[in-house]
Amino acid sequence: RFFASTDVGQVRDHNEDNFLVDKKLALFVVADGMGGHAAGEVASAIAVRTVHEEIRREADLINDYISGATGAAKVTKRDLIMLLEHAVQRACAKVNEEAKKDAAKRGMGTTLSALIVAGHQGFIAHVGDSRIYLFRQGRVEQITEDHTVYNELIKRGNLTREQIEKVGHKNAITRAVGVYERVEVDTLVIEVLPGDSFLLASDGLHGYIEQPDELAEYFKKEGAQSTKALVDLANARGGKDNITAIVVHVGEAADD
Repeated sequence: RFFASTDVGQVRDHNEDNFLVDKKLALFVVADGMGGHAAGEVASAIAVRTVHEEIRREADLINDYISGATGAAKVTKRDLIMLLEHAVQRACAKVNEEAKKDAAKRGMGTTLSALIVAGHQGFIAHVGDSRIYLFRQGRVEQITEDHTVYNELIKRGNLTREQIEKVGHKNAITRAVGVYERVEVDTLVIEVLPGDSFLLASDGLHGYIEQPDELAEYFKKEGAQSTKALVDLANARGGKDNITAIVVHVGEAADD
């Protein structure tokens, strides 16, 4: 079961976020576009559409993986990760191509976080600073890593958090889909347990979340109330950016 909401927020005049849910493929994508003259909207729309097209074209691969079809061409986890990576690279090339055609769109790009639930695994591809969280047995964990200046500085360990807080552009993203023809994509596979839930969120939502566990109560809300309440939360705290949330509930938990 899944629920999705997107909102322009309190400050922006148009929504540059795009998202996709395909129930049949169990594919979920959030993209947060950037670029002047509404180019961000174009970038995120192209990226989401391209990823969807590429994965839909290989739907049999996912079905064979889930059914555990054996034989010479047995589909492995690696095959599905490569499919996701390929889909994101195609999206990157398409956005980049579009930007070259139109000077007003030069340099446009988008974050992209995608999740495929196939059998007992979750397959993730991620670029930028949208996020995927996992809610399991009452605990929330962020499972993607933000590609931001702030995070790069923390990883290098040369500055204290206090010093980094003072850095200008600390929230600037260090990787985006479409700015160049190719992009480095983070991919991961995680075991999915019955009762697990995922949240895919643009930074217009997670920018207002101090600790992942703050999100726990929202996963427990009934149906579409979960994403609606998350949008309301971000708007109540300022809504300075577009807000997108997809909540995905997997299988049945004991207390369902």
